[in-house]
Amino acid sequence: FRTDIRDEGDKFVLEADLPGFKKEDIKLDLKDGILTVSAQHSESSEEKDKKGSYIRRERRYGSFARKFDVSGIQEDGITAAYNNGVLELTLPKAQPVVPAARQIEI
Repeated sequence: FRTDIRDEGDKFVLEADLPGFKKEDIKLDLKDGILTVSAQHSESSEEKDKKGSYIRRERRYGSFARKFDVSGIQEDGITAAYNNGVLELTLPKAQPVVPAARQIEI
């Protein structure tokens, strides 16, 4: 699936196109600094005549998955929203840890 990632200074915004999927079809997993976005969809439709015989029967299945390295991201601050077929993740950048300076007595 198509994915765009924008750098907005203090955060990254990831937008993934997942048209035709329901919110319940999408799964986000975060493990060992890797974010996995997966989506699975199945659909079936059928038409029968008066005798109950099939005139048409269709089945569609689709499964997608992508992995993203999120090292340097504040993992507990990640948020997600899904609207109109677009999954949007906000990935706040981790603040660099600056060691505290101290003076050493002689």
